Amino acid sequence: MKATDYDVIIVGGGPVGLLLASLLRQQGRRIRVLERRTEPIAHSAAIGITPPSLHILEKLGLASEFISSGVKVRDCFVHGQRGQLGCVSFREIPDEHRFILSLPQVSTIALLQNHLGQEHIKTGCEVSQVRQTADHCEVLAGGRRLTARFVVACDGSRSSVRSIIGMRAPGRSYDCHFVMGDFVDRSSFGDEAHLYFTAAGSVESFPLPGGQRRWVVQTDTRMDRPPPGLVSLLTRQRTGIDVPVADQVNESVFTPRKFNCDRYYDGRIIFCGDAAHGMSPVGGQGMNTGFADAEFLAEILTRSDPLKLLPAYNRYRRKAVKTAIFRAEWGMWLGTWRGHARSLLRDFVLKYLLCQGPVSKHMGSFYAMLTIPFNTLKRVPAASLQPRPL
Repeated sequence: MKATDYDVIIVGGGPVGLLLASLLRQQGRRIRVLERRTEPIAHSAAIGITPPSLHILEKLGLASEFISSGVKVRDCFVHGQRGQLGCVSFREIPDEHRFILSLPQVSTIALLQNHLGQEHIKTGCEVSQVRQTADHCEVLAGGRRLTARFVVACDGSRSSVRSIIGMRAPGRSYDCHFVMGDFVDRSSFGDEAHLYFTAAGSVESFPLPGGQRRWVVQTDTRMDRPPPGLVSLLTRQRTGIDVPVADQVNESVFTPRKFNCDRYYDGRIIFCGDAAHGMSPVGGQGMNTGFADAEFLAEILTRSDPLKLLPAYNRYRRKAVKTAIFRAEWGMWLGTWRGHARSLLRDFVLKYLLCQGPVSKHMGSFYAMLTIPFNTLKRVPAASLQPRPL
């Protein structure tokens, strides 16, 4: 086998890429993370870290540091047209971590960067070419040619690596739109999450560390430049809660989309996290699904013949992703119903079937992603990690 600069080059220094790099580095692999950005992200997208992801972080000895940096959300209160419908609680879920950890993505990145070490990360480095042979890959980035046994694309939903090699990722955008902002938290909600589903549109509210709270409002159309104070205005109109404009820290807009690569690898080029799949952010499953990808991939890339195990990575992770995409889509479909009649029907479904009905006791595990298949490597059959002939 040709001598290479690295065992693995990871394109993308977001949470998933950094987690993968840290897991591989722990096993003594020579890694390099190539990140296009030179500055931290301006605002945080993903904020929810589920119990399975905390178990993955435990492998690096990071779970306690993450937990001490975030907010433990143990209860999520659900409101409808006529008031509170019920509560999804994580207090009784069958896991030692009986909460969802709220931690801004920028903090997740900082913790993982600090653990990995800046010497393994090259910023301001955009990949322009990726090629592979039978025994290695070549990457052209920032005018320099690097070689590695494998290249892993962790470069997000608009992956440049995916475009370079022509990997298809069928999908579509949803016909619903949102504006979100983080505010100084002057509510009395503490560490509770609150979801409001009204005939005019939804409002979601989540606690953040540092005395802040995120508010997410549904809008009629995509607003790339929302009018000043829109989040505050729609929150007050739909919930009666005053969220002062002067307390707003940041703002962003998004239109959810879903996609799934035809395959999660092509020879020695592998896709992981948002580069492989995308889903609605409802339920906070995207980053956590990527963490499970990274754990699985780190395991097989430290085996003697990873090429023979990539079909298992593709098979098991695609199965988990399809479940996560369906759940996120279902939750968004129900939560974005508008109009009086549909809102009353949703209230009935939420109150009598999900929050207080026969399946209510399972909803905590459902939203904590404990029931996603193969959500950690421990739930993957050991026989599947034995090499098979190509």
